[in-house]
Amino acid sequence: MRTLIKNGKIVTAEKVIKGYLAYTDGVIDYVGTDAVEADEIIDAEGGYVVPGFIDIHCHGGNNLEFMDAGVDGFGKIAEFHKSHGTTTLYATTLAAEDNEIIEALDAFAEYKKNNPNSTLEGIHLEGPWLNPKQCGAQNTSYMKLPNAEELKALKEKYPFIYKVGAAPELEGGAEFGEMGKKLGIVMSPAHTDGTFTDMEEALKHGYNIMTHLYSGMKGTERVNAYRVAGAVEAGLYFDSYYVEIIADGKHLPLELLKYIYKAKGPDRICMITDAIRAAGLPNGAETKIGSLKRGLDVIVEDDVAKMPDRQAFAGSTATTDRLYRTMAKAIGIKPEGLVALSKMSSLTPARVMGLTDRGEIAVGKIADIVILNTDLELVRVITEKTN
Repeated sequence: MRTLIKNGKIVTAEKVIKGYLAYTDGVIDYVGTDAVEADEIIDAEGGYVVPGFIDIHCHGGNNLEFMDAGVDGFGKIAEFHKSHGTTTLYATTLAAEDNEIIEALDAFAEYKKNNPNSTLEGIHLEGPWLNPKQCGAQNTSYMKLPNAEELKALKEKYPFIYKVGAAPELEGGAEFGEMGKKLGIVMSPAHTDGTFTDMEEALKHGYNIMTHLYSGMKGTERVNAYRVAGAVEAGLYFDSYYVEIIADGKHLPLELLKYIYKAKGPDRICMITDAIRAAGLPNGAETKIGSLKRGLDVIVEDDVAKMPDRQAFAGSTATTDRLYRTMAKAIGIKPEGLVALSKMSSLTPARVMGLTDRGEIAVGKIADIVILNTDLELVRVITEKTN
């Protein structure tokens, strides 16, 4: 069946077109200014037609987390985020006991076997190969040194591991990165206490995208009176690095969002939610990050999750549509702004993860589509994927 979307401002990777979009059997087959024949018509009512959002870093939502949600819970988390426009999602783990991580991987394998057309694309392991000095809201008890053979064994058993976060400055970090690259895994400096020089070296060993820039990483600091640049500055400086940003306006205020955008540009930025189970919960809610058995306590305040002492954020409560609106406040929504927003929320993450069949509005791409009104509020999600 062919469906036509009319009366929309269609945001492509190059420009905004006032016109029409048609798709057949889940694949876009027309984008232009002329109406074409179709079996079904959707009226965008003057809103924006953008590619479905791709979130490469998400721990959970809807009071569930991938670490202990089980097979049924995976689908509930995916459905929650799909309702906010995420049509491709990478289930993200965190530092935990080995058996907890394995249980999560086994649950994903079972879920994906039963739901091959799910929005859940694969697994992102955020640790446990992290630096305790930059633990953030992760439990230092479970952090360990990178081990290349361990990564190889995990990938062989769980081929859907597509992204791994680790601290490359740790002993074994270089070999770990090289192994990941060899295995086709996207390698990401994460919760790193590395310096600018360490991150420059990491580029040589397969690492190429900074995990949630500014969060859980060293910035410039004084050492014996001399300033030493950190991972933050390396991520901004080196063109070879992509950067993840939690564009919720909390982890990164608008001033920093503007700065990052100017420094990196939309072709090197991936907006991520880093959402935990608190996503979707109201302010005042108390819950945990990680598993309910061994996770750390968090509280939701000011639309963000915080550690109980209020001294650090603990993942986010964001959804991808909220990121889109927040980043729009930083860069504007003139045509070039809309193109940039859709790159950061869809096309650039697709390129990072090697997804050539989606991430933009173009003929031949999967018809994962989001319709937003002129206030960038979500109106409709179009996808043939299940939750």
